[in-house]
Amino acid sequence: MPNTAPVKKEELADLVRRAPLSFVGSVTRVGGTSLAAVPVEARDERTVVVRVDEVLHAPEAFRQLAGSEVTVQLAADAAPMAVGDAAAFFTQGLVYGDALGVSEVGRLPVGAVLRHISMAAATADELPFTSVQRAIHDEDLVAHAAEADAVVVGTVVGLEDLGLTDFSEHAPHWWRASIEVSIVERGAIEPGPSAFLYPSSTDIRWRQVPNPNAGQESLWLLHRTAGDLAERAAFRILHRDDCQPVQKLAVLREGR
Repeated sequence: MPNTAPVKKEELADLVRRAPLSFVGSVTRVGGTSLAAVPVEARDERTVVVRVDEVLHAPEAFRQLAGSEVTVQLAADAAPMAVGDAAAFFTQGLVYGDALGVSEVGRLPVGAVLRHISMAAATADELPFTSVQRAIHDEDLVAHAAEADAVVVGTVVGLEDLGLTDFSEHAPHWWRASIEVSIVERGAIEPGPSAFLYPSSTDIRWRQVPNPNAGQESLWLLHRTAGDLAERAAFRILHRDDCQPVQKLAVLREGR
């Protein structure tokens, strides 16, 4: 009888964290592949071709894999598979080209993920593990907020280029955002006018840090400014998650 027991939440979250791509599929070939980049000597019983039945979670470029075949290099410590075997595969990229080759990170029985497939069909979630990814993000957000020096809800009322001269390779190009703070969730900051610094540079070191917009109301996770910059503003944002929708305040309160 197939295993239909749902997987533990912690186990599933760990697999989704470690694997950028997961899908339900059935083995169509063992020891074969259409990928020329996989050498002949590597095409053994631990190389299988899987027909994808349903994508569980994936980067944008791979969300339409259903119906296609993927070459999977099975994990060294995982059980071998035979033609017709089905599973939920958790994988990471191995070879990209006319076809896709992936290496296995983990594997679950199909029955263990059926609940997520059914729930996604009844909700607005794009993929079955969208809710899992959302829960992971919320968990990470709570941990990140705990490291912030202040957490506030505020509306941006002004933006100013500080015009600081910096010719280093990864210069941040600091700007200052003036905000009207409406809620102080934590930190040495008062409701009312305040400000924080943010890097406007598109350099790879800074490009993921959000740039505020005039009139934007958000939940801000602020970090105390160090050195001479503290004279310009007591706080700054430094991380891609330092700006959140106001609704995420409820997530932080639930996670305390």
